[in-house]
Amino acid sequence: MVVDCKSHSLLIVSCSQRKRNNPGLMRAIERYDGSAFWVTRRFLLQKTTGLLDIYILSAEFGLISSEQRIPNYDRRMTQQQAQQLQPRVIAELEKILNKKPYQQLLICVSRDYLQALNGYEQLIPKELTVQVTRGALGKKLSQLYQWLYGEPAKPRSSTSAISQGRACLRGVELVLTPEQVLEKARRWIVEGKGEFKRYQSWYVPIDDQKVASKWLVSQLTGLPVKTFTASEARRVLKQLGIEVIQIKDDSVVRSELK
Repeated sequence: MVVDCKSHSLLIVSCSQRKRNNPGLMRAIERYDGSAFWVTRRFLLQKTTGLLDIYILSAEFGLISSEQRIPNYDRRMTQQQAQQLQPRVIAELEKILNKKPYQQLLICVSRDYLQALNGYEQLIPKELTVQVTRGALGKKLSQLYQWLYGEPAKPRSSTSAISQGRACLRGVELVLTPEQVLEKARRWIVEGKGEFKRYQSWYVPIDDQKVASKWLVSQLTGLPVKTFTASEARRVLKQLGIEVIQIKDDSVVRSELK
């Protein structure tokens, strides 16, 4: 299966314990920061399509749109919570399925969350193809990737440029995976190289740190921050698969998804 621009597709993914702790409200697709959301956001960055709708099954809010703005919170899904949410979740799913002629549905949730969807089969129209991810987290992520892209994820190799991003700035070429960029950034932060917190409107989220995008590009290229612009830094990071966030009017906007 592959999400394309010819048919309506629906993705239901469970929320993650890992969340960005930004104050105020954030779009749900940005607030949750588990592995499935990294895969999904990367797809949205690379394969923008208006025919994919994403809904998130939340232990706190039930079944919500990925665009709904939510606060930070801490609630785990238990069997009891799933049973309590189930009637509301099924009612919301019925409304969603009646809105558009979906042809593909992927349910990527853990076992406890799946209980909150108990009975969903009765709502599925004949023309809708349904897939439910199975197995451990790694297998579920592989199934999510293949459903989105229509092909298995390519194996990552530190010596292969296939899975690496490429960027060039002032004659300096970078060939790195997102994981390699983040690993380097974490090491430089620990070593205290430069003022990584000195950002104005744009930053890169790394663990619980807000890292200046120009500082990171300067460290990667060896170029002084004064020799390139903030927009050039964002362009380089985007080409390397690194997310950059803009702070504007007390709200958070992820530039790559705009």
